[in-house]
Amino acid sequence: MENKSFLRKKWEDYFLSITKKRISTKSLEKKELLIINDKKALEEILNSSEVDDKIKYLLISIPLNNFNNLVDFFKKIDSKFSDETKIIVNYYSILWRPLFFIASKLGLTHFFRNECYFSKNIFEIFLDSTNFKISHYVDEPLFPINLIGFSKILYLLTNFFPFLKFFSVTKICYLQKKTISKNFSEKKASIIIPCKNEEDNIKQIILDTKYLEFPHELVFIDDKSEDRTAIVIKEQISKNPNTEIKIVYGQGLGKYKAVKEGIYNSSGYYCMIFDADITVDVKDLNLFYKAISEGRGNLINGSRLIYKPYAGAMRTLNYFGNIFFAYLVSYITKVRVTDTLCGTKCFKRSDIEKFDEFENKNKIIDLWGDFNILFASSYFGLKTIDLPIRYKKREEGETKMNKRYFFFKNMLRTCFKAFIRFKCL
Repeated sequence: MENKSFLRKKWEDYFLSITKKRISTKSLEKKELLIINDKKALEEILNSSEVDDKIKYLLISIPLNNFNNLVDFFKKIDSKFSDETKIIVNYYSILWRPLFFIASKLGLTHFFRNECYFSKNIFEIFLDSTNFKISHYVDEPLFPINLIGFSKILYLLTNFFPFLKFFSVTKICYLQKKTISKNFSEKKASIIIPCKNEEDNIKQIILDTKYLEFPHELVFIDDKSEDRTAIVIKEQISKNPNTEIKIVYGQGLGKYKAVKEGIYNSSGYYCMIFDADITVDVKDLNLFYKAISEGRGNLINGSRLIYKPYAGAMRTLNYFGNIFFAYLVSYITKVRVTDTLCGTKCFKRSDIEKFDEFENKNKIIDLWGDFNILFASSYFGLKTIDLPIRYKKREEGETKMNKRYFFFKNMLRTCFKAFIRFKCL
């Protein structure tokens, strides 16, 4: 058993309390989390001959400062766990090296002559030589011991004033692999298409799927349309026997409810949400598939605001509302998001469990679903990237974003609940 100092023991307890709440309940129930808090246990795993495909989260409480050869350590970890395993690690900031020297003299922690202290830039230099990249940083405690009351105050201060995190003693981050197996580019994607009175767009969507370069199925959700949407979908199913098409009947309770019905009835490894208004080209889904199948991110979020939208594609008030919420969501999650309301997104089908858990745990009612997906992904350690796409004017049918004040309040309410979860709990 490793001989741990007083400070190390206290930090490990604090570290586990911080990080375990960012693991979904489903992952814990499935025993997909492996905690390593002892160098001997770590050596046993690194010296084993098997790759553990079941583990989705590897939580290492041993500070990375204590490793003699960090690049070699990551090389071994890379070979022992699957491409889907995320690693949660921590390290002490170079800013506080004098503090640890004093603590070692007082007998509160061990002194390691060859210990290496990192800044974020130095840590990334190490990672440049490995197959790992930072998914994102999570809570960065100013002080490495959980002092009841005092720690909570510091936690709130750093969350409300992010510049204070520069002075944090410790840094905690998610890591994931840069390159993954080519097998992921052969997996089927379910294209989830919620429809409400979109009869004139169904045929064109199916015609445009000829441009898709990946295995897929189309899952149309008729959300109690008042036109011929369901009839047209059925007609197209019979006319396109070589295209895998499903029709699912929604409850008429809004887009996100319809999207989830589609996901629950899908069979792909990945899910892509695609709006039936065809304001985004179907062929752009190739870009989403490439990004997720190559491991660029875990949530590929379409962004319509990097390119200039086509004339008439987005009303002026909607445009500035999107910018406002992009800044707000980025502040809450600490993940840069440039467009929060683009209907085109891609993620692993299994991640719907995380989205549902975040929604239920925080009592969120997100009518469109975009915010909940973004917040849940960040909270549970999924790497989110924005993918720039062109945004066109709707040619057929009518927009559903016509109760702007009502939807604005709903989005603000969702952001407030997420703010409480990320910044206060």
